[in-house]
Parts: sequence; C-alpha cells; structure tokens
Amino acid sequence: MGWKLLCNSTKPLKPDELWEPKRVYFLLPYSLFETNVSPLYFAPTARKLASVAQKGTSKSKSCNHKLPASVEAANRTKLVLRLIHRDSIFRPPYSEAKNDLRAPLVPYERGLLFLVNISIGEPPIPQLLAMDTGSSLTWLHPHLCTGCNPLANRAPLNDPKRSSTCTKLSCDFKYQCQEYFDNADCSQESYQCTYKIEYIDGSYARGIIVSEKFMFATSDDGTSAIPDLLFGCGLESRGNVLRLNGILGLSNLNGHSLVSRVGKKFSYCIGNISDPYYTYNQLVLGEGAVLEGESTRLGIRHGHYVVSIRGISVGETKLEFNEQEFYYNVVIDSGSTLTSLKRSAFEPLKEAVVNMLDGLIEPVIIKGFEERPCYRGDLVRDLKGFPTVTLHLDEETELSLDVEGMFQRIGSDLFCMAVVASTNGINIIGVLAQQYYNVGFDLNEMKVSFLKIECELLED
Repeated sequence: MGWKLLCNSTKPLKPDELWEPKRVYFLLPYSLFETNVSPLYFAPTARKLASVAQKGTSKSKSCNHKLPASVEAANRTKLVLRLIHRDSIFRPPYSEAKNDLRAPLVPYERGLLFLVNISIGEPPIPQLLAMDTGSSLTWLHPHLCTGCNPLANRAPLNDPKRSSTCTKLSCDFKYQCQEYFDNADCSQESYQCTYKIEYIDGSYARGIIVSEKFMFATSDDGTSAIPDLLFGCGLESRGNVLRLNGILGLSNLNGHSLVSRVGKKFSYCIGNISDPYYTYNQLVLGEGAVLEGESTRLGIRHGHYVVSIRGISVGETKLEFNEQEFYYNVVIDSGSTLTSLKRSAFEPLKEAVVNMLDGLIEPVIIKGFEERPCYRGDLVRDLKGFPTVTLHLDEETELSLDVEGMFQRIGSDLFCMAVVASTNGINIIGVLAQQYYNVGFDLNEMKVSFLKIECELLED
C-alpha cells in the first residue's frame, strides 16, 4: 500500500518539499487520494489533530496551503442549530419554561423526528421545534405563544407584554394575508391574518400569523438575530402535531420564509437516528451551508421540495416500475420517518426483500404493519450482508440505503421494512433513508446535494 504526506490542510506535500521544525505531518494511505473523496472528509480532522499537536507551541506559518473554497465557505460564520433526538439526554435544561416546554414524544410506529433549539422574542425564550422541510410556516402551539393571540386568555410563555418584539399583522382583506402565506385568510372578527395547514399524515393546525425576533447560535459560539420573522401562533391542532411544541418550517414559500431570510441555502446532517447519544446532527442556515457531494435538480411542487427517481436497484438488480410516476414527484421530507413509494415501485421492492430473506429470518405479522414485511431478530446482526438499496436520481445522483435506511426497529427483537406504499399518491424520501448523509439545499441554483459522510467530520 502506498502512502502520502498531508500537512494540516487538504493538499498533499510534494516529494521534493523539505520537512521543517514545528510542522505537523499526517501519513495517509495513497488510495484515499485515488478516489473522488471530498476534502471535507480530511480537513476538519487534520485541523483538530494539528491543533492538539501544536498546543503549547507557536503556530507554524510554513504550512499555509489554502483550503478549497468549499471548505472555506463551510468555516465562515453561519447559523448552526443542533438537531436534538427526541429521546436525547442532551436536551437543554430549560428551567425557565419547565412547566410549558414538554419533551415531544412521537409515537414509535409513526416515526422519529429531530428537534431544533432556537429562541424567540425579547427577552429570548428557548423553544424546541421539529425540523420539517415539508412546511413553509414556523408555528407554535397556543400554550407557548398565546400572548400574541388576543383570542386566548391563558397566561402565555411568549406574551408580548414580556416580548417587546412581537407584532400582530392586521389585515383588511384576504389577499393581503396571502402575501405572507398561501393558506392564509383575513379574520373578519379580529382583522388579523390567520393560517390553516393540513399535513401529509393528516395532521391539522390553524392559528394567527405574527412577526417576532428569532435567535440562532452561530459557528463562532455567538448568536445571530433575525428580526420580524413571520410565524404562527396556534389556535387549534389535531393529529401527530399535538405531540410537538411546534414546527420549524424549512420550505421556501416566498420572501417571508425563514429560508429566504437566510439567503436560500441550508443543509442538515443526520447520523444514526436510533442513537440518542449522537451529538453531531446539525442544521446549518445561510452561506455556511454544506453543499458538497452529488447534486441533482430540485423542484417545488405544492410547497414541497421534489426530485425525480429514475431507477431503483437492490444490489446489482434493477427493479421495473413506472418511472413517470416519480418524475419530480418525490418529496424530500425531514418531517417524515418512512419512505413512501407508489405501488408500481413499492411492490417489486417488497417482493425483492421478501425473496431475499425467505428462509433466513423468521417473518412475523404485526398489527398495523400488515403490508410491510416484518421479521423477528436483530436488525444489524441478522441483516449482515443484505445488499444496498439505491435510489437513482437525476444527473446520476444516488442515494444509498443500508439496512438502517431500509428497515425500522419496531421493538428489541422486531424490525420491518422502512418503505411503505403511498396512500395519497405522494412519494416521500423519509429521514430514515437520509441517515449518514449531509443534505444541502441551494434554492438559488435549485439544486439539492447528497454527501454520505460522518457528521462529526463537518464540525469546525
């Protein structure tokens, strides 16, 4: 095996370069540089090791290779939000709001979500909201922001008497409100803009639209404020959203959306979704968004980010299905756990899984999961050697699903296929399929990129 020397940057040293005192060198396998690997894999690790090696000594000035522009961009000050697992022990202890802020518990069979830590108002009140690329409006339940809602009479956490930056939006006619949000109306009782949202899973929420100051953490351990950001104060909701504090909407509806306010770029990296101790999941908003890896064209359909699936393969076997049903009709949704496919693709995929595991693992029938193949055993141990399932997108972009992306743990010794048949004609790439990927959205270029990476390597 050949080796190459790497200084604490990303550029290999030339053979005739002289070694100098106080320089930090790394010896890496030559094979790493023969593959199309993003420099992001090496740069953070090299910088960390160099920092440790040089601790207590003067910094070396001789190793001054310039980082690639993509890495430099990722190191600029940016809005960085930790994605918090619903069962994580690392949830911040919000002593101020312990009576109101509840840890959202999503039913296990309905899936897992990631929560985002932000603060709203002045003085800032911390909130934990579910990250959702399928929603354009950020909103809170009434018990968290009834102060912005004159129709409620309970003492609120986010009362405008306590927040000097909360502003209600008055209106004289319907279309004035629709400038802010498509499903908005002008209440003839209060002359305020109201919203109504129906989600893919049947959940429902309605309330009033207000503006408020949002606070985010930045990559230099500081904070950054976005003033007058529109969000919804809930009046009524039903379905699975009742188990959440609210939604952080990342869909780009118009110039008032959060994503538009930060420059129409964002990215998120998700590691092992089953590990509540994993602390490197993160959401990045703005110019520092990581837009590395393979990219494909992005569309917007009914307010959702959509891509095309051109092919599906299980190992080396390509499945036959109606590709037209998947032409810019596949939603990338961080708010959905499972992947949903129309039956023309779901049935051959299900058949391939059943045939492959026939006689190897004990099949079981679980109430509520009858249509999905389910098995008794350990997901990782018993599925060792199961072939990768690949979603072939446009422009030769591929999304690879290993066993943790293709199957979902239902109990300690039960697991089911994590792909379901679409019941509403909508195809979805859920968050389980996005594990171990950094997903970057560039809405200026209308591109979405997928980089398979350990999220820790994206740390500054």
